[in-house]
Amino acid sequence: MIRLGRAVAGLLAGSFLVVGCTGDDGAAGAPGAPGHDGKDGANAGKTDKWGVSESDPPGLVGRAVLPAATFAPGPPSGEITGGFWASQPVQGFSSLVDLGDGSFYTLVDNGFGGIENSADSMLRIYRVRPSYKTSMGGSGGVDVLSYIELRDPDKKVKFTIVNQFTSRRLLTGADFDPESLRVAADGTLWIGDEFGPFLLHFDPSGKLLDAPYPLPDFEHPGQFVRSPQNPWLEEASAIRVMNAAKAHGRAHGVTKTPVFSPWHVHVVDADNTGNRGFNTQRDNFDHPNTPGPNGNTGLQAANDEIVRLTKSPGSFPSIQAAGYPVVTWTVNDAARMKEMLDLGVNGIISDRPDILYSTIASYDANKDGKPGDLLDADGLIDRSKFDAQAHRGGRDLRPENTIPSYEVGLDNLIGTLEMDCGLTADNVPVMYHDRDFQGSLPGEPKKSRRKGGGALPVHIKDVTFANIQDPSFPILNDGVIRSGTPQTNDLALSPVSRAFWAQRHRNADEIYMMASLEQVFDFVDFYVDYYENGEGKTHPEATKRWKNASRIRFNIETKLDPRRPDTTKSPGEFVTAIAGLITARGLEDRADIQSFDFRTLLQVQERYPYIRTVYLFGDFSLCPTGQNAGGKSYCDDGTNFQPLDINAPVTESLSDANNTPWMAGMYWPYRRTTLDYAVRSQTSGGFEGLAVSPDGKKLYPLLEKPLTGAPAGQLLISEFDTNTRSFTGTQFKYQYGEHGESIGEFVLFTDKKGIIIERDGTQGDVNGWKRLFQVELPSASGAAVTKTDLVNLNAIPDTLQLSAGTGLAGDVGLGNPFSFPFQTIESVLVLGPRLLAVTNDNNYPGSIGRHKGLGLPDDNEFILVKLDHDLY
Repeated sequence: MIRLGRAVAGLLAGSFLVVGCTGDDGAAGAPGAPGHDGKDGANAGKTDKWGVSESDPPGLVGRAVLPAATFAPGPPSGEITGGFWASQPVQGFSSLVDLGDGSFYTLVDNGFGGIENSADSMLRIYRVRPSYKTSMGGSGGVDVLSYIELRDPDKKVKFTIVNQFTSRRLLTGADFDPESLRVAADGTLWIGDEFGPFLLHFDPSGKLLDAPYPLPDFEHPGQFVRSPQNPWLEEASAIRVMNAAKAHGRAHGVTKTPVFSPWHVHVVDADNTGNRGFNTQRDNFDHPNTPGPNGNTGLQAANDEIVRLTKSPGSFPSIQAAGYPVVTWTVNDAARMKEMLDLGVNGIISDRPDILYSTIASYDANKDGKPGDLLDADGLIDRSKFDAQAHRGGRDLRPENTIPSYEVGLDNLIGTLEMDCGLTADNVPVMYHDRDFQGSLPGEPKKSRRKGGGALPVHIKDVTFANIQDPSFPILNDGVIRSGTPQTNDLALSPVSRAFWAQRHRNADEIYMMASLEQVFDFVDFYVDYYENGEGKTHPEATKRWKNASRIRFNIETKLDPRRPDTTKSPGEFVTAIAGLITARGLEDRADIQSFDFRTLLQVQERYPYIRTVYLFGDFSLCPTGQNAGGKSYCDDGTNFQPLDINAPVTESLSDANNTPWMAGMYWPYRRTTLDYAVRSQTSGGFEGLAVSPDGKKLYPLLEKPLTGAPAGQLLISEFDTNTRSFTGTQFKYQYGEHGESIGEFVLFTDKKGIIIERDGTQGDVNGWKRLFQVELPSASGAAVTKTDLVNLNAIPDTLQLSAGTGLAGDVGLGNPFSFPFQTIESVLVLGPRLLAVTNDNNYPGSIGRHKGLGLPDDNEFILVKLDHDLY
């Protein structure tokens, strides 16, 4: 039985105090060095430093267990897994390095199994000391001595990481998936990552020294090998930006998860073209990769489907699986709404609240043949199940962002009013989409006018609220601009708006007057009273209307443009005015602030942590010169993917500053998608193995799975020179065995000879494929590695009975023969001519290979295996 041990002081620079698990005081071994012969000189021929006797028979000769529920100091973790522990689990060992004194470096992999659930798992290298249970004794426990935090304070990583906005920039399992660790000749640390895949170079304290090294795709010159999680692709970037935003909020006391709000075109769906003409100013749904209805911007074509939901096809990261609600915009037809509902979006923003409500009301979510699963007992949309939003109130029914448009949204029993806010000269939030009174996009009818025909101001920021609502000549936003829709400014259709303005002594022809945000809040209260107690109480849907309006939510967008900061008030002024009003009205739980300009949202998190933020994402093409260039009549600069120079690429170079100005410095790889940057590495198919030459000058990263286009079961080993810090172009081929599905580790014990772990995907199956192969590298690049079956890890002789009686009820694989029935066996070391160390990764708490009877998470098991012959 393993008991909790006492705290052990950190022994390494940059390490910290941790709680160890041991059965005794951790019995330190005799001095040694990596690559020793497995024998203690003082006890040669008797017992080696690990407690293994020279007379022990081949098979299992040592075993130590670190309980799954072992934790070290650190921030809370496991939120997405459902654990949400107060500290960091010591788990997931994916590589071992022998430190020569009876202890090991153990590399923690990305955390809880994937990029989506590991943003709160800190990347660390733990130093542990097993007290192996052997024929000579030993507790069978493991001391956790100290750890090294992996971090990037010098900003060698250009792409966005979880701790983007901190000085230490500690790395997490949503930034990299480290699977292999080696020490170079100069003592620096090299780690193989799967998300890139990348080689990562750290100093002994855990500080990243260089930008990540990608693997060149030598079969396709000019390309690199990329996985679906590769951060240089748009398809894998949204989750990284949202993780950074969430982490920033949590650091300032935010408890509400931010909302991810993409243009619906970006959602991965059943469209098998993967591209809807996104080289155009507007998406061309009918003829992909051809100019849209308003001409061609000349931009590079790109895959527009870059946001994967949990139900979306493909293997890119799922933004929902990472915990973010997805509310997509702007969907106006029932067929597309249903498609989004089937994909499992958490909300839809629509110009047609009437169609949206009817689609939701008729939707059969559980497919039992009965519609209405998203409605509550009152026939209203259940906000806990779905967020239905009326875009700008309902702009295909009434002129946008006006009191009548919000009325029509409420009339259609929508759950949230979405709206746009500008800021006046005297810092009053007013309802308007644009920064100025242009009133519409070029070529469209004007939506704004001054009553009496007077001139309009240019920018909202330059006019006072009193001027906007001048008693005699107010600004009216009653232009009918949505051609082909039922949009109308018929006063008779807005009885509550007429009554509301009449109470404020405004004429009936002024109900489209530009309103303030506070007046919108007042109007909703007025609407509730109108249908509960006033003129509208006899309406057939009066009860539904006032009940719905009494709990309506507000989604308030800030309208700034970081490309043209002189045209609006500053982000801070917007936040003070809007968030201050929300707080003053006690609407923190009913109002969100959204924006394409993430500077605003970060300030909301810092200053008003109780207000939820909504991160808008989109790529309405910006004309190459930023305005109506070349006669192009329909350009939009209000979305946020576009870089500073729309005609220049956004590269991977650290010195490249051509990033979008909208995302508060977070990197967006604009139009770097799978159309031009192929994904050939499988998910969890990157650098799982990493051998180092005995002199520490060459690294040999081994891909875990075959590349797309490679022969079945064939993997690549590549050579990397640690002096030149570059891949040499030398590669070798490794072929799976009969039942192999992936490799777990690769080590060398001479210049050419080594061991590779090969495995299938089973867990808890003692007949599964879990094997060690002895391999030898060929002399010629491109040639195949020779391999010899070495150890069946599911049939290890346990003549010494080290495992019998040590487990829990229903445990698998204990006794003689002893089995290592884990899905993820990821560490092997050669400790001597006949002695091997093997350790499993448990993906805590997701792996259940040993404790099948009770269904408990796997422990980290350290075993020693003695061979029946010398390796060298």
